[in-house]
Amino acid sequence: MQPHVSPARARLSRREFLQRATGSVLAAGLAPRFLPAGVLAANGQPGANDRIGIGFIGIGRQGSALLQGALRRPATRVVAFADVNLPRAQAIAAKHQVVAVQDYRRLLERKDVDAIFTATLDHWRSLVVIHACLAGKDVYAEKPLTLTIREGRLMVRAARRYGRVVQTGSQQRSMRENIVGCALVRSGAIGRITKVYAQNYPSP
Repeated sequence: MQPHVSPARARLSRREFLQRATGSVLAAGLAPRFLPAGVLAANGQPGANDRIGIGFIGIGRQGSALLQGALRRPATRVVAFADVNLPRAQAIAAKHQVVAVQDYRRLLERKDVDAIFTATLDHWRSLVVIHACLAGKDVYAEKPLTLTIREGRLMVRAARRYGRVVQTGSQQRSMRENIVGCALVRSGAIGRITKVYAQNYPSP
């Protein structure tokens, strides 16, 4: 799901910047590649008013991987963390000298948060996305974006109504290795499959 901001609400700096964010999150869990357009200062670095204030909702294993990707992007600045496990959020926030909260709604109230990354448990994802749209924040949400069709419809409605950019990671659908692998299986090129090995990531 990637609703588009209406032209009337579009702005060259922040809006267009986030619209150009890509969803090619690598298997290692890197954040989407934000590609700034027209927001860089003369010296090749974003000016203070052009940097995107990012808040993280859910900062466990995947959220931490997204954080590392965001930190490599000079046009972003991390300003707050929210996690139901408050000590975990506080520990990470202390390293970056930013704010930590337990209730993600407090993070969404912050004026310095322009967009959020969320990597909560699956059943929280739709509510976080909808609340972020209501708060005027753009969103990058980890997959699965929703557990039900109804939740998906409500997220689309919120994103369109409030003119938000909402993007979800789907690297296992777009990675070349997976596409080629699926083609090999479907075409029968590698013969009859009798055994499949899969990774089972431990819960943090």
